[in-house]
Amino acid sequence: MATALTVRVNYVDADVAYGTTPADYIALDLTNDYLIWTKGDATVKDLMTHEPTAAELNAAAELIDPLLAVTVSKCLLMDYSHDIGGAYYTHLVKGMSENKKYVFAFSFDGATATEPQIEAWDTSAHLTALKHVLGAGTALNSMMKGVCTTTSLPGAGWAGTAIAGASNVLLLNDGSGAIAVASTLYANLKILIPAAYATPAAETFVLTCRYTYF
Repeated sequence: MATALTVRVNYVDADVAYGTTPADYIALDLTNDYLIWTKGDATVKDLMTHEPTAAELNAAAELIDPLLAVTVSKCLLMDYSHDIGGAYYTHLVKGMSENKKYVFAFSFDGATATEPQIEAWDTSAHLTALKHVLGAGTALNSMMKGVCTTTSLPGAGWAGTAIAGASNVLLLNDGSGAIAVASTLYANLKILIPAAYATPAAETFVLTCRYTYF
């Protein structure tokens, strides 16, 4: 039987594991829900009562700094499926980019044949990683950064691994290989915009968790 994956985000307390307090997490509907990295403003924020428009997202975008690299301030779950919160469409992902362990949770209901890994691609076709946020064709320059937190905190000011394409991936079991039993693995993810980046962009991209099973 295929091993199934449920992806969750913590929206209450990023110091608490899923197994300790499942209610702190929202399970993503991978067909309809999505993540929004944003600076945010009075409109694009936690607990929105409508889906943000493209114009609203552009107005709330993080700005490029001419001197300093900038971590995008917030990650919002666009909970289109309304699993939690009734009328609320957005929920702030707690602990994103911070020295927090339990932020993005990946729950497997059985063993895997390979170590689960996070990948970033332009689209769900998984063919290219050419968007600015993914390094504009140079994977090591990807602004999408990740750190495995399955066994430990990421550390203050963590740099993380640049994630883009087939080679620059984030292993979710700390490089220890496949998981033998049902498990929840963790990561922290952020977008870091280089100082004086030449091309402002509002982009969509795809984060994929890849694994095989027996």
